[in-house]
Amino acid sequence: MTDARSIADSHPDTVRPATRDVILDAAERVVSREGSGRLTIDAVVRESGFSKGGVLYNFPSKQALIEGMVSRLILQAQEDCDCALEQATATGANPVATLIHVILAFKRTHRDVAMAVLAAASESPELLDPVRAMMARIRNDIIANAPDPVMARIALLAADGLHLADLLGLDMITPDEQEAVEARLIQLVSEPSPK
Repeated sequence: MTDARSIADSHPDTVRPATRDVILDAAERVVSREGSGRLTIDAVVRESGFSKGGVLYNFPSKQALIEGMVSRLILQAQEDCDCALEQATATGANPVATLIHVILAFKRTHRDVAMAVLAAASESPELLDPVRAMMARIRNDIIANAPDPVMARIALLAADGLHLADLLGLDMITPDEQEAVEARLIQLVSEPSPK
C-alpha cells in the first residue's frame, strides 16, 4: 500500500521544504502561539514532528535556532525590499513610499519572531548585529532613493517607534490610529520635496 507522502515524494512537481525551514517554521509557530519564553528545543521537536536528534542536528542549541530564525528573517526582509524597489522602478511608483510600506507590513507580519529575537538579545546582544546591518542596508536604499532624505529619515524613525511600541506592548495608539499614521507616513514621503 502506498501512502500519500511517498506519492508526493515521487511526483516531479512536488517541492518539499528544506528540513531547516520546516524546523524554523515550527519554532515560529511556538513563538507565535506561546511566546518567546516557551521556545525550547523540546517544544520545536513536538511542533515539527522531527526527532530531537533531527532538530539538534540542524540546530545544536536554542541559540543556534534563534540565529537561524534571525538569518531567515533578514534574508526575507532583504528580498521583500529588493523586490519592492524593482517593482517601484518598473512601474514608476515612489520608491521611498513603496519601501516604507513594505517595511511596515514586514514588521507587522514578523512581530512574533522579532519579539523572540529581542528577548534572546537580552542574554546575547550580538544576535542584533546582523539585524542592525540589514536595517542599515535598507535605510541606505531608502535614503538613496529619497527626493527628501530628511523626510525619509523622519518616516523611518516613526515606523521604528511604532514597531518598538508594539513590541513592548505600550499600546500608545489603537490599530485604527496606527493604520492612519502609517498611511500618513507614506503620504508624507510621497509628497514633492521642498526646494
